[in-house]
Amino acid sequence: MTLANCITLLRIAATPLILYLFSLEDLDVRWIALVFVLTGLSDILDGRLARARNEVTRFGTLIDPLADKLIVLATVISLARRGSVFQWIATLLVVKELAMVVGAGFFLMSKSKITPASNLGKAATVMLYVGITGVILQMTGFMYLVILGVGISLLAGLDYLRQALQK
Repeated sequence: MTLANCITLLRIAATPLILYLFSLEDLDVRWIALVFVLTGLSDILDGRLARARNEVTRFGTLIDPLADKLIVLATVISLARRGSVFQWIATLLVVKELAMVVGAGFFLMSKSKITPASNLGKAATVMLYVGITGVILQMTGFMYLVILGVGISLLAGLDYLRQALQK
C-alpha cells in the first residue's frame, strides 16, 4: 500500500468523524470546517505524492474520487439536515455521485481503462470544498458556490459518461 493510498484511506475514515461532529449541537462550527478543510488538503497531498513518487495505482485512481464523494456527500447531507443547504442540492448531488460510483464499479469489474479525474471534475471538487467550507462557517453567499460546484460536477459527470461510451 502506497503512502498516497494510506492518506486517501484516512480521508475515508474522516467521514464518520464529520458525521459525528455534525451531530454535536453545541460544537463550534469551526471544528467541523477544520476537519473538512484538512480532508480537502489531504486530497491535494495524496495526488501530488502519488505522482511525485511515481506511485499512481489503479486502486488509488478509483478510491481517491470515492473518498472525495463520501466526505462531500456526508457534509452536504448534514448541512441539508440542518437547513444550511437546500435539500434539492443534496438530492441532486447524491443521485449524480451514486451514478458515478455505479459507473466506476462497472469499469472496475470490466477491467476497463480507468478514466482519471478531469480538469472539470477537479474544478467541481475545489468549488464544492470552498463553497461547503463557507456554508459550514455560515458565511454569506457561499451557497452560490455550492450550487455552481454542483453544476460543474454534473457537467463533469456527463463528460465522464461521454468518455465511457466512446470506449
